[in-house]
Amino acid sequence: MARPRKTSRITPKGTRPPSAPAQQLSASSHGEPSGSWFGWLIVALLGSGTAVIVANYMSWLPGSPDSAWIAVGLGIVLVGILLATRWR
Repeated sequence: MARPRKTSRITPKGTRPPSAPAQQLSASSHGEPSGSWFGWLIVALLGSGTAVIVANYMSWLPGSPDSAWIAVGLGIVLVGILLATRWR
């Protein structure tokens, strides 16, 4: 015969205290899904930021190699990453 497991649980599993707010997740609480253009915008920003960084190292940009071009490229990539976190 199996012996009962000792747990530190006070309330039975699956119940909520009466003071806890009920959280309901629905499609309307997350907002509208992003358009198809939004994904392409993310890809374009990531690609163009990478292209600026590569072009800087290849000396294809005026005044390159310069750390300002790297900062511009990283800024563009960062905007693409931030938009990717908002994509639904």
